[in-house]
Order: sequence, then C-alpha cells, then structure tokens
Amino acid sequence: MFSMVIRERELFIKKEAILMRKRMCPYFKNKEGIIMRFLTKSLYMSGQQCPRLLWFSSRNQLPELSLYDQHKFAQGRDFEKYVKKLFPDGLDLGNLNYGENIKETQNLIRQSKTIFEACMVYKNLFFKGDILEPSADGWNLYEMKASTEVKKKKEYIPDLAFQKYICEKNGIKIINCFIEYINKDYIKQGNISPNELVLQEDVTGEVNQIDDIEENSEKYIETMEQAKPPEVSISKKCNRPYECPLKDECRSNLPEYHVLQLTNWRKYWELFEEGILDIKDIPKDEIFSSNKDRVIKEAVDGNRIIINKDKIRCFLKELQYPFYYLDFETFDTAIPIFDQSRPYQKISFQYSLHVQDENNKVKHFDFLAQREKDPRPELLVRLEKEIGQSGSVIVFNKTFEIGVLNKLAEDFPKYESFITHTIDRIIDLAEPFKNYDYYNPIQKGRYSLKAVLPAITGKDYSDLEIDNGTDASMKYFYSHIKADLKNVDEIRNNLLKYCGLDTEGMIWIIEELNRMVS
Repeated sequence: MFSMVIRERELFIKKEAILMRKRMCPYFKNKEGIIMRFLTKSLYMSGQQCPRLLWFSSRNQLPELSLYDQHKFAQGRDFEKYVKKLFPDGLDLGNLNYGENIKETQNLIRQSKTIFEACMVYKNLFFKGDILEPSADGWNLYEMKASTEVKKKKEYIPDLAFQKYICEKNGIKIINCFIEYINKDYIKQGNISPNELVLQEDVTGEVNQIDDIEENSEKYIETMEQAKPPEVSISKKCNRPYECPLKDECRSNLPEYHVLQLTNWRKYWELFEEGILDIKDIPKDEIFSSNKDRVIKEAVDGNRIIINKDKIRCFLKELQYPFYYLDFETFDTAIPIFDQSRPYQKISFQYSLHVQDENNKVKHFDFLAQREKDPRPELLVRLEKEIGQSGSVIVFNKTFEIGVLNKLAEDFPKYESFITHTIDRIIDLAEPFKNYDYYNPIQKGRYSLKAVLPAITGKDYSDLEIDNGTDASMKYFYSHIKADLKNVDEIRNNLLKYCGLDTEGMIWIIEELNRMVS
C-alpha cells in the first residue's frame, strides 16, 4: 500500500520537478574558468530573509517540497495565465533556455514588444521578469503575485527593485512598476473574467525608494560563494516574510522545552537574546505578563500536568446532550473552481460527525464528496439531515468551523436558517487548552488537536497514512479535482479514517476531562 502511494506521488511531482528545475540557480564561468552562480531575484529575496537560506537555496539543497508547497507554486502559475490574458499582444519566452531567452528578449525590446518571462543579466545578476511592457517614455515592469493583498506585503517591493536595477543597467528605462494580484471579492459565475479577477497596484514610488540593491547584491554573492554555509542565529526572520524551509533544522539543537514554546513572542525573544534557551533556566522570580506562560513554566519545572479543575468543570457544564462532534476538511485554490465561490475560499468536501446520547451510545456519520463536481450542495443536504435540532455541536477550533459554515450560508442562502442555528449551538473544545486550564509539557506550547489528543489520551495519528489536515486537503484535491493521483479508492479510505479520528478523538478528550474532574 505504502509503495503505491509513493509511486502515485512521484508521478504527480514529475511535472512539478520539471518546472522547478527551471527555477534553479543558473551558472556561468568566469575568466578563470571557475563556475560562478548568478544571483536571481528569488535568491535575492532569500538573502533578504536569511544568509543561510540564501546559501542553501543557491545550491538547490533545501528540503524536498511538500505536496502543499507544490500546490502553492501551481496556484501562482494558474493566476499568471489569467493576468497574461490582459496583455493579448504579449509574447511568451518562458519555454526558451536561458541563452536563447536573453537573446530573444533583446530582439523583442528593439521591436518594443510586450514580453512575458523576459530574461536579462548584468554582471552576475540574473532575472526572469513576469511582464515587461513598452510605454511612451520607456517600459513598465509588472510582477504577478497570487495574493489577495499588497499593502502588507513589503517583500514585494525589493523584488521589483532588483528587477528594475538589472533592466536599467541594460539601458532599459523603467517608468512604472506594478503588482498584479487577486481580487479577493471576485465571485465566479461561469467562465473566469480576468478583468474582474485581477487587480493592479502601482508601487513605483515604493520601488524607487530602494537604493541598496547593488550593496546587497555584492553581499549576497559573497555569501553564495562561501565554501560553507554561514552560521546564523535563529530569529524572528525564521517566519518573516515566510516560514523558512530550514527552520526545523536550524532549531534542532534547542532544548526539548525551549523558550520559543512560550506564548508571548516578545517575551521569548527577549529571553532568547539574553541567552536563556531552556524554559527550566528561566529564573523562578521571572515576571510573566501571561498566565499561560506561567503555566508552561510550572509544568516544565515540575515535569507534571497542570489542571484547573474548576474551570474545566464549568466548561463541561455548558455541554448539552446529544453531543454532535463535528469536523470539516476543506481545500482552497487561488482561482475559484466552482460557481458561487471566491479566491482562496475554503471549500468543504468532507465532514465527520459522531453523535453521542445521554447513555453514551455513539453513532457515526460521514460525508466525502465524489469527484470533480462542487461538493457543497450535497454536503449541506446530508449535514442538515444528520446533525439534529438540539444539543451541543462540539468542534475543535471554532473559528475554522464557523468560517466554513458562514461561507456556506452566504453561498447557499436557503440553508441560512439551519446553519445559523447550528452555529449558535457550537462549543469549542479547544477553549480549555487555549486557556491552559489543562497543560501537559509534551504539548510544547501547542494546543491543536494533534498536540492535545496524545497529551490527554496517549493516542495519536501515527498509524494513519494521512495524519494532518493539509495532507488531507492536498490528497483530495489532486485525486478528485485535478485527477493527478490515481489511487482514488485508497485515498478515500485514508481520508475517512483521518477525519473520523478527528471527531472520535474529541469524544475521548471529553471522557478524559470528565474523569479528571469527577
């Protein structure tokens, strides 16, 4: 079974591997015949985040892309197709090799043609731009981002500034810089309308304020040419602007219970910068602004579980039979697939529902959509029949479930009354753990279901082929919607097991909480 899954995954990523090779760091030989690496715009942005990330990226030595990472790249390419439709005269050079592309780019520039995927070099700097468009006084530079916002994405500006710098060193005057991004309010009705899907932001002013491209480039090239990766302390940049793929490796030498597991990020970075890495080494008289951090410290120091029985009793008293333990699985895409849906909207394709009565008798219902069609209408029909009109609807992390339900009510108004009534009955089982009314040191600062279940019951997801929501989403999408994975029956079976454990696990947690406070 496992070997079949591996083969299917290899077939799926074959296309991605071909595309990723095109993004690898190009090389050239200097006058001494020594192979040198070009600094590309993606490597430049890696350097902006961390020199260690830059070094490993330049050698294509990052960890293997996850299915989700590959999905994100695919969403970007899907968006690019619709942006290009807004430039009907554009000529695409994306399939040419680097040398051919550079020559053809110069040829098309002389003809004042709009170019997709134009390549240019200056010394040992290289970029492949998204769109280069002639204007009356020079050229416009466009960057395509499969994002629904620009204002908060400060990393987009140096990306464009790097491209502008290389263009102007090639004698190409850049007049305006734009970012093409996704209209989050776009609702699909029939064929996708590029004019409505794509929004544009003029960032010329911000780009023109960047004046350190040359200085940074020289520094980053020196880093790339080092024989060994630079030693860099972990910092806030491990998660900014994106979570670094080297994060786990760089943190592997931290103590088992380290200060970054605390909840107050300002406090844990303060302790880290003071050289205090282990929670046990935090002074006993340290003042914590958060009670949660005091609980974590107490639990680690005493190697014991902390339980606030009074708070847990109050929580359990809120529950009313019958109990409906509910969990959704969803996927999202940059370009909406189904009518009456939006970019990156979470489309629910599966749920698990365990129903427990006053006598502790349990029934299980589940739904897993079939292939290709919009799963939401059938899901709503089934859920309305199975969830009942009274009793607590127990979820883990109500923000997610309520968000899914609210979107369903918005998109399918005839179910609004039923959905509103269901939302009013929701109880969030995560609350006692978010509030640290229960804390086991093995949670390591986390309160997700995947952390809480083993901490309180000793059971986990390790025996499952699919053991997390991200993999569930990707396996469904690429087997049922895109049809890239062929072992559909096996994937469906694994999805049912995974989602079923999410709701059955909540039953076990409630049982353990009752036992603890009885």
